[in-house]
Amino acid sequence: MHCINVMTGALATGTDKGVTVLMGGKRTLKIGDLMGTVVVPFMPMKTDEDYQALVDLGQKSIDFFAENALEHERTGEMIERIGLVHFLDGIGVEADVNMVSTPRTNPYVRTDGWDDEVAKINARKAAA
Repeated sequence: MHCINVMTGALATGTDKGVTVLMGGKRTLKIGDLMGTVVVPFMPMKTDEDYQALVDLGQKSIDFFAENALEHERTGEMIERIGLVHFLDGIGVEADVNMVSTPRTNPYVRTDGWDDEVAKINARKAAA
């Protein structure tokens, strides 16, 4: 609850209305807990066509799972086994840098200018 109390501004409702689609999350079974992978970072839900696009994505995902999953395998385990790129190709979704597969080990973290930022932080600490 501490995070919610501290970050109320970050959790405020925005003006864009839509959905974020995560797939493959689960609680323990074969390979442990998995956070769902963000397959679609944001999809607006303003028209009937937007809703139909979401339904179509769900149907493509179910069809792909039915064709590629092993017996008793779950969606997250299938994605781990075949790879996220193959899964995205199979359901017709383009890769996006806003997709999150593994929190805190996201490959899109930029490190250029890192030394300058560290120097700024150290200068602020020294001035305080």
